[in-house]
Amino acid sequence: MEKMDMSYIINILINYGVIGIMIAAFFEPILMPVPMEFVSIPIALLNQDKALLYSIILILFSALGSTVGYYIGKFLSGTLLNKFVSAENVSKLKNLYEKNSFLTILTSAFTPIPYEAYVLSAGIFNIGFTKFIMAALISRCIRHLPQGIIISLYGDVFLGNLKNYTMIMGLIIFIIILLLRYLFRKNNSNTQ
Repeated sequence: MEKMDMSYIINILINYGVIGIMIAAFFEPILMPVPMEFVSIPIALLNQDKALLYSIILILFSALGSTVGYYIGKFLSGTLLNKFVSAENVSKLKNLYEKNSFLTILTSAFTPIPYEAYVLSAGIFNIGFTKFIMAALISRCIRHLPQGIIISLYGDVFLGNLKNYTMIMGLIIFIIILLLRYLFRKNNSNTQ
């Protein structure tokens, strides 16, 4: 899609308010090429007292869309993934899933690979659904709850810093996950 088409879609979704958030959140894990923040932040800023509620709604509808995307991947296999995701990214995802599927999905909120690639590939690579949905929910919470909290508490004041805050939080959480993984491996090697 061209930029004008994308901005048109974003404006329509914003005009629908919370319904626009629901629609965008549901389709983002399947085929939506628009980052959720382009829809959710403007709507939350218009209703700052409901920003946290909007984040929760976004997470729930993203989980529903993730479930649909997972099963689309499971039933349609790699053909669909190859149409939307480059062969290089498919190869990267496969390697990541082989190393640690939970961590791969958990960190999906902070990588340049589109989220729908993680969702579809989780089904294609037969990642256990419970593991998938738990990691997806946690990653969506990590990505979207801080925005809702910040907008609820501080509104326009922190809007300029929102992108930096999300990236910093993502980096901190990623480092914590790496440390936990290291400690877990170290603990497992000591018990063997």
